[in-house]
Amino acid sequence: MTVRDTLRHIKRRLTGHRIFPILNFPNRAISTWLNYIWPTVRAWITWLFKSHEESNFTYALTERCQINFIAGLSGILNRSPDVIREYLSEIQDDADFRSHITDLLPTHPDRYRTDLEPHVGRRMVWYAVVRATKPKVVVETGVDQGMGAVVLCAALKRNASEGHPGRYFGTDINPLAGYFLKGAYAEFGKVLYGDSLKSLETLDKIDLFINDSDHSASYEQAEYELVKNKLTPRAIVLGDNSHVTSELAEFSMRHGRRFSFLPEEPANHWYKGAGIGISTSGVPSLGA
Repeated sequence: MTVRDTLRHIKRRLTGHRIFPILNFPNRAISTWLNYIWPTVRAWITWLFKSHEESNFTYALTERCQINFIAGLSGILNRSPDVIREYLSEIQDDADFRSHITDLLPTHPDRYRTDLEPHVGRRMVWYAVVRATKPKVVVETGVDQGMGAVVLCAALKRNASEGHPGRYFGTDINPLAGYFLKGAYAEFGKVLYGDSLKSLETLDKIDLFINDSDHSASYEQAEYELVKNKLTPRAIVLGDNSHVTSELAEFSMRHGRRFSFLPEEPANHWYKGAGIGISTSGVPSLGA
C-alpha cells in the first residue's frame, strides 16, 4: 500500500468521528483556495491592470460555452448545429464589424472605461437568432454604448444581402447612448431616446424583442407585458437579465410560451458570466 493509499484509508476511518471537520479544515481551505478561489482572484488582479471596464464587462467565451450555445440554439430554432456554428463564427470573424468598433474607440467619449478588444460574448447568440429567423423588426431595450446594436445590425445587414430586410430599434433613456451605431450599421436601425416603456408604445409588430434596460424585476416584467400583444406569432423574446430574475420564465409560463436558458462561461475572466433567457411561442418552422 502506498503512502497516498494509507492516507486515504485513514481519512475514510476518520470521517465518522466528530473531530473530523477540525482535522479536515486545513485540507478544505487549501484545496478550495487552489481550485476555486485563487484562479478567480488571479484573473481579477490581471483584469484590474489590463482592463478599463467597470460594468457591462466584455470577454471571450470558452469553447465549451460556445458548443453549448450551438447545441441549445439548434434545438430552440430548429436549425442544424452546422448552421448555428457558422453564424457564431460569422460575427466573431467579421473584420468589418471589428474595424468599425476599434476605429471609433479613439473618439469614444467613454473610451477610458472601454476596452480595445470588441468581444461580443453572449451577443453572438443574439446575432445567430437574427440570422436564423430573419426578423423584420428587432427591438432592444437598453442600448448603452451600442455594441449589441451593431451586432444586431450586422446580422440584419447580412440578412438584407440575402433578400430578407429587417429593421432595428433600440431604446435608452440616456441621450448619449448608442455611440457605436454609426455608418453602414445605422442604415439598418436607430435608437429611440426616452423611457423604454413609452418608446415601446410607439412600435407595432415585433419579431425579436431583447430586454436589456432597467434591470429591476418590476421594470423587466412591465416591458414583457407591454410588448406581449405586439409580438408576431413566431416572435422570440430574449432576456439579458435572466441570470438575475425569473421574470422571462414567469412571463413564458403565464402566456404558454417555451422557455430556455443559455448561461455564459467567460474565458480567463473573474466575472462568472451572465446568461440569456429565450422565450419562444412554440410555433414550428421559425424564420424564413
